Amino acid sequence: MSKYTIVIIGLISFSSTLLAQGVGFPSDPAQAPIGGLELLIGAGGAMAWKKLKNKKK
Repeated sequence: MSKYTIVIIGLISFSSTLLAQGVGFPSDPAQAPIGGLELLIGAGGAMAWKKLKNKKK
């Protein structure tokens, strides 16, 4: 047998084994709320306001 024939037979048997497994996708992950996001936004806004206030002087 030639080298290519052996490779083709190997690929066909490997792919048929993978298809026979019935690979499925996992379920969707549970979405978790991001706690403290409002405080982070508020702190960022306060820092930006302070920087702009000091820049005018």
